[in-house]
Order: sequence, then C-alpha cells, then structure tokens
Amino acid sequence: MTNGKKDILIITGRYLPGYKDGGPVRTIKNLTDFLGLEYNFRILTCDRDHGDKKPYMDICVNNWNFVGNAQVYYVAPGEFKKDLIAHLAETVDLVYVCGCFSDYSINTLILNWIGKIKVPVVVAAMGLFSPMEFHLKYIKKKSFIMLFNFLGIFKKIYWSATSEIEIDEIRKQVWVDRKNFYIAEDLPRKVSEELIKKHKEDKCLEIVWISRIAPKKNLKGAISILQKVKTCVNFTIYGPIHVKEYWNECLEELKKLPDNVRWEYEGNVDSENVVDTLKKHHIFLFPTLGENYGHVIQEALSAGCPCIISDQTPWKDLEQNNSGYVFSLKDTDAYVDAIERYAAMTEKDFSKCVFDAHRYAIQNSNNKVNNTGYRMIFDTCK
Repeated sequence: MTNGKKDILIITGRYLPGYKDGGPVRTIKNLTDFLGLEYNFRILTCDRDHGDKKPYMDICVNNWNFVGNAQVYYVAPGEFKKDLIAHLAETVDLVYVCGCFSDYSINTLILNWIGKIKVPVVVAAMGLFSPMEFHLKYIKKKSFIMLFNFLGIFKKIYWSATSEIEIDEIRKQVWVDRKNFYIAEDLPRKVSEELIKKHKEDKCLEIVWISRIAPKKNLKGAISILQKVKTCVNFTIYGPIHVKEYWNECLEELKKLPDNVRWEYEGNVDSENVVDTLKKHHIFLFPTLGENYGHVIQEALSAGCPCIISDQTPWKDLEQNNSGYVFSLKDTDAYVDAIERYAAMTEKDFSKCVFDAHRYAIQNSNNKVNNTGYRMIFDTCK
C-alpha cells in the first residue's frame, strides 16, 4: 500500500496508446480515469498494438511509463514471463487479470496456484464466456478449462463479471462457487456536458458505423439494412480491419447499396478522438451480434447520436429515454423503419433527440461511477 492507497496490478494484452482491440482498452482506460485518484494502478501490457510488428513510439520497454492515472510496464510479445509477473505481484495488494486464455493470464493463474502470488488474484471475464465468444476456438478453450477445473486452479481466484448473466455463463464452464464472483459493470468514458448541436437536412441522414471490422460486430448486417432504405443516407464506416476476408465480403455488399445511399470508409480513429468524430454524424447504426458492455454505444450517445442497435447488448432502454431503438437481429424492417423515421424529422425535432441522447449518456455515466463494483473488488478481496 503506497501513500495510504492500495496498489493494483492490472495485466492486460493491450493498452494505450493502442486502440485496435477496442472495448478492452477503453475499459481499463475508463477505470483509471475515474478511480486513479483512489488507487495506485500499475499496468503490465504489450508494447505494440494488435497486429503491429513494431512497438509504440516514445515508450520505455521493460520499464515503467506514466500514462494518465497509471504506471504502465510494456513488454514485447511473448515476454509476459512468470518471473516478471511474480516480481510485480510482490509489490502490490491485488492482481487484476483481463481474461484467462492468454499467455499472461495462464502464467498468472499457475503462479497463484503454486503459491508464488501472495495477494488476491481477480480474473475479469471480459465477455469471453458468452456463447458466441466461447465457441470461437472452442476445442482449445474447452480443453484448457477442463484441465484447470480438474487441477482446481480456478478455485483459488476471484472473478469479475459485468452482470448476473455473465456469472451464469462463466459457471457453465468453470467449477467455482458463487461467492467467488463480484459484479463490476464496465465504467463509461467521461462525458462532456457541453451542449451538442447538429445541422440536419430534411429527409437525409448521416449514419455512422464504428467498431472493429470483424464478424461479431456485424457491419454486413448494417449494410443489408441500408440496402432497403429509401431515404437519402450518407453512410460512414470507421474502424480497423481485423478480418480481411470479412471486409472483402462487406465490400461486395456495399456495391449493392442503392443510389440514395452513399458510403465511405474512413479507416481507424484514435480512441481519444472517437466522440468528436461521432459528433459529425446523426445516427449510430450497430446491429452487433453481441456486446459485453458496448463502449462505442456510450460514446455515440455522448456525441449526441441516437443509436439503432441490436438486442444483444446491455443497452435495453434507449427508446424510453428518446435515445434510439433496440431491435432483434431478425427484424430488419424495424431497423429500416427507424432510419426512415429519423430521416423524416425536422432539424428542430431531431435536435431534441440529440439533446436527450447526450443527457442519457451523462446520467448513465454518473450512475455507473457512483455505484461501481470495482471498489468492492479492490477493497474486500483478501
């Protein structure tokens, strides 16, 4: 414990200045933003972004760097060694590991099992046990889980989940008591309270999609929705191409868009510029196949963008807050109708939606921070 505050070691695959892994990076960034004055955060992470061959510029590898409200220790890929993890664990009050299938998490769990880590170890599920995620590389994951269950490795750790639903998903695979679980919803990005104004022409919409370009995020589904829209739409796509084959499939679908829908791909957006980028658009269309939290939804609302999303996220009350719509993935016509409805709005009517979406983001952010379960994890795990 340093300066009367607990020292927390977070071990994660990617962190700032990386952005290509999306939500996991933003989860830890938001955590340090909001609670960095209450706890001393130290982060062990990789020295380069997803898929990059070179490390970040202007960092010290194998040493501590001050990044926001945290100290960050960068290592090259494959260098999450047991000796390093054990050494860093000796200097903190708690170890918080993001996920359980990566080399760093496996090494941490083994060190904890054999008694080399003397402080509590908490594993954040990070949505990896949702049915869709778990069935990616299913045989490898299932074999790993069965071995660790048999050895009793999971019984010596705590789990951080975002909901009771996620706890149930984990316990379908992992042999562990309910008492070993804590609920800590992902913290949102800090929201500026500055008033947002947007110009909108009659019967026309600026629609945006932003995320990793990979099957789970369902860009192809968004395109199929726009193929049925009759109104004038400018559709802008942002995000890193994680699966090249999938992007090629999306390009083929984009060719089928009607003349009233124009599209462009603007590439990656730095994490710190996401909200300002989204402010240029009217509507966020995101028929995702599944989100553990959905940071990009909160960011879109923060930018005053009403969201038209799937029912596969925790965001269920958009319509009640005049901040968008939530539909089944099977109901394509509902998405189309919602787009047409927004397009038909006058600028005055749409401005009310912009105001309400922004206000909802502020209220949601305040509620999550005031009632966060992270304090319970960091203060009570022993």
